[in-house]
Amino acid sequence: MIPTLIFFLIRRLRVSHPRTAEMLHNIVRKGSRIFVLLMLFLALTNFASAQDSRLHYIIKRNGSEIGKMTMERKIMGEKTSYKLQSEIKTRFIFLITAFGLEEAVFDKGILVSSLVYRKMNGNEKANKKMTLAGANYIVTKGSKSEILGHAPIRYTMLNLYDREPENIGQVYSDNFQQFLNIIKVAPHHYKIRFPDGNYSEYYYQHGLCTKISLHHSLYTASFELK
Repeated sequence: MIPTLIFFLIRRLRVSHPRTAEMLHNIVRKGSRIFVLLMLFLALTNFASAQDSRLHYIIKRNGSEIGKMTMERKIMGEKTSYKLQSEIKTRFIFLITAFGLEEAVFDKGILVSSLVYRKMNGNEKANKKMTLAGANYIVTKGSKSEILGHAPIRYTMLNLYDREPENIGQVYSDNFQQFLNIIKVAPHHYKIRFPDGNYSEYYYQHGLCTKISLHHSLYTASFELK
């Protein structure tokens, strides 16, 4: 409404005060460019923010909360990074405190690096890094390295949190260093069996994982989206 009134005023001034009308027109034109650039900047900022996400989960065992987990996703151009961090404090015969960190970086949809780190009761249980080198991945554990021929990897366990595996049959596990089959149990409900005999079930709504049921030989636990 306001721009329409301004241009109507300029049109009237061109008849009686052409110089004033020309000055006003130049001011509006410059101002419009600034306004458009400002709107474009705000739109791009909002779009970038919309691409980033953070999911918060509550970890439960026997109905009681024993920890929390956070999944962060950040997108910068053609690169996407994931960061999963968990903390657990519970009593299982004796007090157990656990900290876990997993990271993955994808470039153009291909995994280029990952990290798995776990600590229990102050003792390091896992510290594993994997990087893409040509047609292979190199896994480093402390001072030891080994070559894996799994390249390219496009879907890992971290992708399960914000990307439902509707048409995906396998997922790569950094923990076991191998691909695992994804079993569809029902719509938006999947199961993954691990080489150690345990398994997890994943439940989805609108493409996001809302619940994970972990079935271990010694216990069961759930991860529920807040």
